[in-house]
Amino acid sequence: MGLIVLDNIFWKVDVDKLLERFRLQPGSQDAMRVEALAREAEEIGRPKVLYKEAYIDDKGEDFVIVDGIKLTSRILSINLEQVHRVFPYVITCGTELERWSQAIDDILEKYWAEGIKEMALAEATKAFEKHLEENFHPGKTSSMNPGSLQDWPITQQRQLFQILDDPKRYIGVELTDSYLMLPMKSVSGIRFATQADYENCKLCSRQNCPNRRAPYDPELAKSYGM
Repeated sequence: MGLIVLDNIFWKVDVDKLLERFRLQPGSQDAMRVEALAREAEEIGRPKVLYKEAYIDDKGEDFVIVDGIKLTSRILSINLEQVHRVFPYVITCGTELERWSQAIDDILEKYWAEGIKEMALAEATKAFEKHLEENFHPGKTSSMNPGSLQDWPITQQRQLFQILDDPKRYIGVELTDSYLMLPMKSVSGIRFATQADYENCKLCSRQNCPNRRAPYDPELAKSYGM
């Protein structure tokens, strides 16, 4: 199977969750404005996913070759030691929501719109996971993302985008000269079957990270030679 595009994802904004996040009182003027923005976003937004089933051609101590493209990371190589099939992906809130948010002038409303875009990205991620499980049955999976660890630098976004045949053509996501993705509310990575509870966060010692999903595990980091 070649590239898979999910661009008809049903999604809804959890307004109650947004109000709790922004510490807004339900029924207040600000809360009503957030709800209005949420309804606009639901009408406009088209979060998207691009991914594929790919196979590992070769492995070395600090690299993996996927569909002829070399990915340089010792940790990735360790994680894929017993794996022959992977799922490279890019997930985005969508260019439609990006343009919508850029047209908002009010600074506070822009902040609220960013939260709405994050929800769209989260819903697209759920759609990806569901589609992956229903069509490929990989079982338990984990992900690695370029730039999340020093061992797999953000410059490797270029190689990941090559494996996916330039996501801009399919879902509108492009790389800047500094390898950041546009729209900003986008994520990319390699999904793979695993028996371990791997999380990038467990190997990252950065303190006070707002996106941390698991505590730093110095013993696990040591096992990876970090």
